[in-house]
Amino acid sequence: MLEALPSPVFLVDRADRMVEVNTAFCALAGKDRAFWLNTPLHDYLSPLQLERYTAEHAQVFATGEDLETEETIDGYDGAPRHVVTRRRRIELDGEPLVLTILSDVTALREAEARARHLAFHDPLTGLGNRAALNEQLAERLAIRPAAQPALLLIDLFQFKDINDAFGECVGDALLRAFAYRLAGAARGSDRVARTGGDTFALLIDDCADAAAAEAACRRVLAMGEAPLAGPAGAVTLGLSIGCAWAEPGVGAAELHRRAEFALYEAKQQPANVFRLFDAALAAEVQLRRTLEAELRRALAAGDQLDVHYQPVLDAGGHRVVGVEALVRWNHPERGMIPPATFIPIAEASGLIVPLGEWVLDRAAAMMVRFPEIALAVNLSPIQLRSPGIDARILAILARYGMDPRQLQLEVTESAMLAMDAGVEQGLLRLREAGAQLVLDDFGTGYSSLSHLHKLAIDRVKIDQSFVRDLGSSQDARAIIQAVLGIGQSLGIGVTAEGVEDETQQLFLRAFGCHEFQGYLFSRPLPAADAAAFLEAHRTRAAA
Repeated sequence: MLEALPSPVFLVDRADRMVEVNTAFCALAGKDRAFWLNTPLHDYLSPLQLERYTAEHAQVFATGEDLETEETIDGYDGAPRHVVTRRRRIELDGEPLVLTILSDVTALREAEARARHLAFHDPLTGLGNRAALNEQLAERLAIRPAAQPALLLIDLFQFKDINDAFGECVGDALLRAFAYRLAGAARGSDRVARTGGDTFALLIDDCADAAAAEAACRRVLAMGEAPLAGPAGAVTLGLSIGCAWAEPGVGAAELHRRAEFALYEAKQQPANVFRLFDAALAAEVQLRRTLEAELRRALAAGDQLDVHYQPVLDAGGHRVVGVEALVRWNHPERGMIPPATFIPIAEASGLIVPLGEWVLDRAAAMMVRFPEIALAVNLSPIQLRSPGIDARILAILARYGMDPRQLQLEVTESAMLAMDAGVEQGLLRLREAGAQLVLDDFGTGYSSLSHLHKLAIDRVKIDQSFVRDLGSSQDARAIIQAVLGIGQSLGIGVTAEGVEDETQQLFLRAFGCHEFQGYLFSRPLPAADAAAFLEAHRTRAAA
């Protein structure tokens, strides 16, 4: 019966002598049956092992109760084996014996160890993950409440663009390289973790005050300045860092929340910026999050948002040639919220995609009544990178029977610089359908004539900052003349925005500008007022 059992089994008498073993036990221990039946326990067990074994056997003999233990033993090949040992007192031919059954749980324990490792480690970089960081942070605060550790959350600036441009394999290699460098820069008592896709954390002991936290942030920024070697060549990564330190009474969850507040703010700035948590920052970030939630609800309901239209007129200021659709948010409690406040929130949260399509839908429904007047809508970089944006734009126009040739799509220079091949193809498909491409705020960014040529830009808009300084700045006049010269030589139309007085209009007309937009002609108008304005100009033109 013992031979039929797959588990290792042996029988021991009161004198701690083996009286029977099965083949499975011999295979585990690497000795034959004759050895075990003729060799006393003290010949092959260490004193500590012998003491434990004899004590356990004596307990089972004395109480008659089963005993189960788990231990690590050396297999015949010297490799450690995890076994569960079950002992039971039996009688055989009137002689009391202890029946011992061994269950090899090595594979199970190794799987559990791997699972625990995966539960607390990032598989790509080998660093601890968010769960490990939280556990370490809670432990530090519990054991050393006065140590005041600082938590730095480090985000790789616009890392998605690297993945999109070079592929995830290159991105993963750069993540591993950065993780290695960050771990190498940490002190022995610091802890490094990867808490998200392109977000890392550095937990620093004994951060006394804001000056020490700032110094730590600057060290990390300096470390990130050196290029990283990757499969596609050396790449320099920009960093955004949010930092908070544990004041008395601040727990692990609150410290993490504060660091996230600071990181959120840092990510709104250009690369290689750090922000330290303070109460004012927390209030600002909380307001943004509140506005994001309220904007999401407003977009779903559609009752707080509206589209206003600012006319674009010809050089004489008599004929309307276009309108720009501009979204407005009339909050029931906060009143009119400026676009400069909620548009960045919409972009950061991804709401800019449905918001932009909602604006186009409302504007197309109105402007289809005025097919002779161009409709301009703004496209943010987030919208441009949205898959299928070109098809959705054309579908909205088709819903109202609007000719794509009536549509002008305004994109900024910064958005153009961030374009990849897929975005360019989408814009070209829209242009092939008849839509015009307008380069907005021309001259304020990194103007590129190659983009004007490659994307076949139809029109550029002179930024209002140059128009505002037209009467007082020679540089502003020179820039405007240069833009108008480029437009004339390339056959590209030019619109001046922000025209507020007749002096500006006269300057611009003298320089050769033939389209104007600004308060001199009209403020952005609600839909009903805009329709009346356009009807009046249509009637005047017909007369």
